[in-house]
Amino acid sequence: MMFIFKKFIVIVILLAFACINGSCESENITFHKSFNSSSDDKGQYEEVLNLEKRVRSLEQPVWQISDDRNRWVQCLEGPCKCRPEMKSLSCWQLELPDLPFGQIVPHDVQMIDLAMNQLTTLNKEAFKALPRLIEIDLFDNQIDYLPAGTFNQLYNLQYLRMHKNNMKRLPNQIFSALQKLKNIDLSNNNIEVLSEKLFKSCLNLVVLHLSGNNLESVPENIFNNLLKLEDLDLNENKLQNISVSTFKNLRNLKRLKLGQNYLSELPTGVFKGLQQLIYLNLRKNSITYVNSMLFLHLSNLRVLDLSGNDIQQIDLNAFVTLVNIKELHLEQNYISEIPEGLFRKNENLDKLFLFSNNLETLMRRSFLGLKKVSLLLLNNNLLKDFHSETFRFVPNLQKLHLDGNKLQYLPSRSLDGLIHLISIRLAKNPWHCDCTILYLAEWVSDNKQKLWDSQPLCRSPNKFGGIALMEMDFNVLCDGHWASRFHLSARLPIRPVVFPPPKTNLTTFKEIMTL
Repeated sequence: MMFIFKKFIVIVILLAFACINGSCESENITFHKSFNSSSDDKGQYEEVLNLEKRVRSLEQPVWQISDDRNRWVQCLEGPCKCRPEMKSLSCWQLELPDLPFGQIVPHDVQMIDLAMNQLTTLNKEAFKALPRLIEIDLFDNQIDYLPAGTFNQLYNLQYLRMHKNNMKRLPNQIFSALQKLKNIDLSNNNIEVLSEKLFKSCLNLVVLHLSGNNLESVPENIFNNLLKLEDLDLNENKLQNISVSTFKNLRNLKRLKLGQNYLSELPTGVFKGLQQLIYLNLRKNSITYVNSMLFLHLSNLRVLDLSGNDIQQIDLNAFVTLVNIKELHLEQNYISEIPEGLFRKNENLDKLFLFSNNLETLMRRSFLGLKKVSLLLLNNNLLKDFHSETFRFVPNLQKLHLDGNKLQYLPSRSLDGLIHLISIRLAKNPWHCDCTILYLAEWVSDNKQKLWDSQPLCRSPNKFGGIALMEMDFNVLCDGHWASRFHLSARLPIRPVVFPPPKTNLTTFKEIMTL
């Protein structure tokens, strides 16, 4: 450790000398390369690196704060744009490596925009004596370090945007003075660890974005004081597990995003207490099974996204408490079966996404309860057939995608009840054009305006390959077997019909057929 300390002293001296000669950047590069190659202890290297960042922070210039009566006129003389009527200062996209030293900043400024520059750090005094500041935008810089006192005395700050920077860690007390803060955006940094007390003082926080970082876990009690939080974004991290009590106090939470992580399972009760939740994103994780207790307390949920997981099985009671759900994403999983009655309590569901799964068939009551569904996507599955009354339970369906399956025909009358249907996709199926497909051929011919994207084409037999289904008629498909006109069930062999001798009082063909 003594060696590390001595080396750091030498580094500080070198840095100071280098900065006098205007070559801080090149010296820093040399330091990183030489020390990293000679140190065997990564922890010690990180410690010295942090000290180097502190030195760099101390070197940063500080605003010139003015309370002069002409302060807003003086502000206009600097490189940044000043708007007295908005009480704002914009240094947006000026390629600034540091705060502009010559810029006069009025003490009553309420908004400072430093977005899209080249800042790497700030002096801890950068925002001192700006008590009326409400909004700070540091978006899209190269900030990798902020000293603990950076936001001290900003008691009125409400909006802080720091997304798209290079932060790995945040000092424990960096937000301790920000009791009025409503919105923090820390997304798209490189944050690896969060202190359990990081947001302890942010009692009025409504929006917290932490997506696009490198978090493998979050402290169990980190959100305990955020009773007003409504929007929490943890998408695109490396989360592998979440404690059952992580969200327990977030009684006003409305949107929770946990997508694109490494979650394989979630503890029962993890969403308990989230009665106000309306949006839950769990897409692109590694979930394999949805149990009956996971969503037990989410009666107000409107949108649930489980797409892009490894789900193979869903418990029959998994969605029974989601009585207000309107949009359900189950696409891009490995679901091979929809249990009859799975959606029986989801009467308010409007959009159901089931494309890109392993579904081979649909049972009669697979969609029981879905009276209000208007959009149903079943494309890119392995569907070979389904019950003729499957779609009877979705009477208000407007858009249906069946393309990209293995369907050779559709059951007779299977689409007859869809009186509200506006568009349907049927392409990219191996349609077998014989008498069994007569129902679909006639339906397509009568509803050609509802075909979306492209027309279904015959795949077999070879003599009909590539011919549009709507060009087929009874004579071509059935070789004159008139019995198919009377809606014989698909795939049943056509048997000759033998009529008894007509009675004298039966004179019409229709009367004969009612025998």
